[in-house]
Amino acid sequence: MARSGIICAGTAVLDVNNVIETWPEEEQISFIRECILSAGGPPHNAATSLIRLAAPFPVAMIGVVGDDQYGDVFLNNAKAAGLDVSGIRRVANINTDYTHVMTAAKTGKRTFFYRPGANDTLAAGHLLPTQDTAKIFYLGSPGLSSSMDKSDGWRTVLTAVKRRGFKTCMELCPVPAKTQRTYTRPCLPLLDYFIINDSEAEIVGGLPVLREGRFDWALAEAAARNLLALGVGEIAAIHHPMGAVAATKSGEVVRAAAVNVPQAEIVSAVGAGDAFHAGMLFGIHEDWPLGQCLALANASAATSLHGITTSASIRPWEACLEYAKARGLQPT
Repeated sequence: MARSGIICAGTAVLDVNNVIETWPEEEQISFIRECILSAGGPPHNAATSLIRLAAPFPVAMIGVVGDDQYGDVFLNNAKAAGLDVSGIRRVANINTDYTHVMTAAKTGKRTFFYRPGANDTLAAGHLLPTQDTAKIFYLGSPGLSSSMDKSDGWRTVLTAVKRRGFKTCMELCPVPAKTQRTYTRPCLPLLDYFIINDSEAEIVGGLPVLREGRFDWALAEAAARNLLALGVGEIAAIHHPMGAVAATKSGEVVRAAAVNVPQAEIVSAVGAGDAFHAGMLFGIHEDWPLGQCLALANASAATSLHGITTSASIRPWEACLEYAKARGLQPT
């Protein structure tokens, strides 16, 4: 029987999404004009993005939350999105991890204030699937669980699931550069797919992606090939608001310009990276050509910009591609 499905495991976070008028100077005030609580964290965001894309395969999540009100909100939101949460365990006497996401209305840029909690109790054994029917195992994110960071838990999980026949990938989050590099780079030889943004590529791989502050296609291609040389097994992809590149171990390299989203349509960029990752995994799971994977990833990221939360505005995959066709692409 062919394997089917994607399991998203790792850190669970409740996002407190705030839209602010502008980013203030210290000791100054900025008004919050909208606030929405939503389940978040890279595994949840990728999983719900896949569901919003109408993935024709099972999607589930493994993780932990606290026994507090934020844990209730997380589970209720995840269930309402159609996510299988049977793998999410509740930890007594500890808070659910949460992030205050501050999105500036004028720019769409966001800043994160993170409060650790239940994720610091994670151990490798908590994140292992109970069955081996899924095709891809997604893990995120180094730096958000002190217990996993200190115990080499990320590598332990990836080693275990690879032995059980899963294809593996990992998503990152904007923790300090030294933390990100320390806990991510040793995982590269255990990853089949590595899909990250330009900043993460420079931190983990050590090669620049930008030239004079602008996305450079040739540098991005070199950085993707470098990630493969550092151990990534099959596909390395790097995304940026201007577009994305992907390289394979067999030597294929593909460029894909980003969708031309009008500034007036952009509400928040908080889930764009997760949406891109989900689009790529959708195509990879369905054995699409690499160029089609990138096209859906860019289209998924584009529609995610229309909402304050990470995935609520993402459309079914065909509608995402139709939106990208209607808006056109940015110049390469």
